[in-house]
Amino acid sequence: MADTLTNPMHVEVISPDGAIYQDDGVDMVVARAEDGEFAVMKRHLPLAAALSMCVVRIKKADQEERIAVFGGFLETKNSKVNVIAPLAELAENIDVARAQAAKKRAEERLASRAEDIDVDRARLALMRALIRLSATKSL
Repeated sequence: MADTLTNPMHVEVISPDGAIYQDDGVDMVVARAEDGEFAVMKRHLPLAAALSMCVVRIKKADQEERIAVFGGFLETKNSKVNVIAPLAELAENIDVARAQAAKKRAEERLASRAEDIDVDRARLALMRALIRLSATKSL
C-alpha cells in the first residue's frame, strides 16, 4: 500500500460550466461550511460539507489560490477533494471594478430603506460582491 503522506492531494472545483480548478500536490484546502471554517489536508477522514458563500483557499507550497464559491458542497475521500458549486470564480477572473460597483449599489439600496426595495435580494448581492472582493484581496 502506498504511503498517502507522499502521495499528492488532488483538488477539483467544479461548477455547471465545468472544471474551474484542478491540481495535484495541494497541501491544504480551507473553506467555510454552514457551521464554520474548516481545513482539509492529506489523509483527512472522509467528509461531506455544505458550503456557504465563501472564498475557498487552496494552499500548495508557498502559493495560495483563491476561489469565490457561492454555495455548493465539498467532499473529501482518499486525499481527493471535490468542491461542487452552482457558481465558482477564480480570483484572477473576477472584475474588481464591477464587484466594487455591485457592492456600492447594494449598500445604497439597503441604506435607502425604500419600500420597493427587495431587502433579501440586496443583501445577497452585497454578500456576493464582498466574497468576490475578498477573493481578490481588494476588500
